[in-house]
Amino acid sequence: MGEGVRIVGKLVVPGMAVVNGALEGELQADELLVGPRGVLTGQVKVRTADVHGTTHDTIEASEFLCVRSTGQVHGQARYGEVEIEKGGVIRGAIAPFAGSEPPFVPEVKQPSAPSSPATPASN
Repeated sequence: MGEGVRIVGKLVVPGMAVVNGALEGELQADELLVGPRGVLTGQVKVRTADVHGTTHDTIEASEFLCVRSTGQVHGQARYGEVEIEKGGVIRGAIAPFAGSEPPFVPEVKQPSAPSSPATPASN
């Protein structure tokens, strides 16, 4: 999603979601990169997150959350592991996933295999 683009809604991304514009709503992805000018507001569930821009509301990174020196996380953050660079900001509640909780695994629907041609019945 490019700089200057604004999306409102729910996105499910099978690979890496790159946000350089503004996203309001829900995002599910395997990986997330919020660019330096990216702003993400809403519910986020990913395996890994690399935040150079700003997030608001809730971000869940089941494996790894990295807040870069230009990054800001406002709201709730849950993570498997966390790294905050000097200058990075987290305002709100932050907590690791508990050992008994299943981590988030993005739901990615694989395309169904084409059905085989019908075989005529033998008598």
